Amino acid sequence: MTRLRFSPLLPCAIAAASLLAACGGGGSDSSATGTLRLSLTDAPACGYDNVFVTVEKVRVHKSGSATDSDAGWSEVVLATPRRIDLLTLTNGTLMPLGQTELPAGSYTQMRLVLSPNSAAAPLANAIKPTDGAETALTTPSGAQSGLKMNINIDVPADKIADFAIDFDACKSFVKAGHSGQYLLKPVLSVITRSYVPAGTG
Repeated sequence: MTRLRFSPLLPCAIAAASLLAACGGGGSDSSATGTLRLSLTDAPACGYDNVFVTVEKVRVHKSGSATDSDAGWSEVVLATPRRIDLLTLTNGTLMPLGQTELPAGSYTQMRLVLSPNSAAAPLANAIKPTDGAETALTTPSGAQSGLKMNINIDVPADKIADFAIDFDACKSFVKAGHSGQYLLKPVLSVITRSYVPAGTG
């Protein structure tokens, strides 16, 4: 398995369901397409009983410098945003995020978009330290532009490129001084699982 480690970018968040939706593609003159399949997993966490995130979608682009409004994004969108406890995904447990057909080629940017905490759902994204109370999680830009990752993944023509996003909960949260708030500073990796012909699996 190939494992890629990324440094998170704060200014710029995963969860699942059956669901899928594709939007746009970009950057290639070829009409060849492949399929991107995504799952979520988590490295073992330390010091937390629960870590909840509510995921709306995952976006990918061939350009690492593409902005939110640029053309060429492809998306895996959950039919309904889902609140997931990342700590249920340890020890190799995978949660499917869905899949989408998109232009074949190399993709260098991924965004993980979370639903915001709101009056109706104040703990959509939340954390419960061991022996502590569940508290809202601050997710800078996670619910707007999404958490940005620089990646380098290939989606071959006529194949399903199967990847898992590893969310390291032990390293991804920081307590903000004495305020009691926790900030999301995501440490994420992408694990290549397999490449199989489209129409299988």
